[in-house]
Amino acid sequence: MSPSQFAATNILPLLARIVLCLAFLPQGWNNLMRDVEYTAHDAQRLRELGVRGITDPDPKKSDVALGAVRGFEAFESPEWQNPAAPPAPRPGANGMDDSASTATPQPGVTPAAATAPASSAAQATPNTPSKPIAPAPVITERPNALASPLAPLTQRGLYTLALLVDRARIPFPNEIAWAVAGIQLVGGACVLLGLFSRVWGLLMSLILAALFVMTSLPIIKSQGAFALGAEQQNLVLAQMGLFVLALGAFLVGPGAMSLDRAIFRRSKRGDSKRKSTSA
Repeated sequence: MSPSQFAATNILPLLARIVLCLAFLPQGWNNLMRDVEYTAHDAQRLRELGVRGITDPDPKKSDVALGAVRGFEAFESPEWQNPAAPPAPRPGANGMDDSASTATPQPGVTPAAATAPASSAAQATPNTPSKPIAPAPVITERPNALASPLAPLTQRGLYTLALLVDRARIPFPNEIAWAVAGIQLVGGACVLLGLFSRVWGLLMSLILAALFVMTSLPIIKSQGAFALGAEQQNLVLAQMGLFVLALGAFLVGPGAMSLDRAIFRRSKRGDSKRKSTSA
């Protein structure tokens, strides 16, 4: 065997497997083992998908309905940013604030006298004592920021993939995110060892193709292939290069330095020996 043939059948497949392992294994570990804090829009969408945060209390239907009705703008209101601030009064039945319609009476003056015209107030007897009436309680409403869908949500990093899949309008985003994270972690380790490399190469190539379609392709369509920035160009080239390596592992195989070659060689040798003995 010439040096070029030895490099093509042993060294290059091994380098490709090492690169695939370095690309998939740490990412799968981070997606499954590392916690990420999702805020505002992402937190609400994950709660709508049925994801519960690690530090979340038991969700209430009223809180979920409140977040769905008020929308994302409620997260920017002072009540959410500063829960210690006094709550805003709720509008009354006549369309005006209850606090504005309820005036605080002055000592010794009845509410009727306070709202009456000046002529009627001038005719009132000044020496007539009257008891001050306590103002009506103001009806306030303050949402529970801790249980709200708009509050930050702490959960595994794989739900970033779930949000990406959900934006692409693909069903079952949570299940797909768990499957992709498992392929990244387990497949990355198995590719390094050369165990079932063709299967993992096929799955990795499908994942990379889907990521390219959901992330890089829209950027290329909007900006053009020759107008990409440095970071965007690096992302596109990295996805394309990893796709080629994964597809090569599927089509060509893991090479001679792999567990697949050792296992299947032994099985072929055992079959040939059985055939020779039987003949």
